[in-house]
Amino acid sequence: MAQEFEYEAKTLLSSSDFSKLLHFLHMHNEVAVTQHNHYFETPDFLLRSAGSALRIREKNGASVLTLKRPTKDGGLLETHQSLSEKEKELALSKDSLPSGEILNQLQTINVVMSHVEHLGTLTTERIEIPYLNGSICLDKSSYLGEIDYEVEYEGTSIEHANCTLAKLLEEANIPQVETPNKVARFFIKKTANANKEKPS
Repeated sequence: MAQEFEYEAKTLLSSSDFSKLLHFLHMHNEVAVTQHNHYFETPDFLLRSAGSALRIREKNGASVLTLKRPTKDGGLLETHQSLSEKEKELALSKDSLPSGEILNQLQTINVVMSHVEHLGTLTTERIEIPYLNGSICLDKSSYLGEIDYEVEYEGTSIEHANCTLAKLLEEANIPQVETPNKVARFFIKKTANANKEKPS
């Protein structure tokens, strides 16, 4: 089990601005790494209402269970727990997560493990480089028939992340828009799809 604090700023991009920023940052020759984010929630969205998110990320042959919880300074506390292949498969097929610190933390926010369900997967092709005492990621994500493009900057504080990204976008002449995080976008799309399927 490992923990880290995350301070990030982000904005959605059009496909053309995504390509523009790749060239502006000289990242167009970098190789993207594919990662699969498997999201979990309760039917009544208890995690989201607590400002939290729970996922399994598959990347480079490894699977890691992560719980994100908000901090008072505007960042996120991430708790990570490595999973075996069997534990990952049980989580995805049976909604059964292994014991450990993440399960303990879920109990502190009154999330009952038997109510947690795997609701779907978001796949991201990510290009990441170090940038001004942090790291910058350009992401192309696909989920539930949707494709979107995004830039994320992770800094040393929320102020550092916001200022660095704002300055970069200004220099590249790319607009910044208020952007929900990936898990929020996933659930917005899932809810919209579910509403379309309801009989009128």
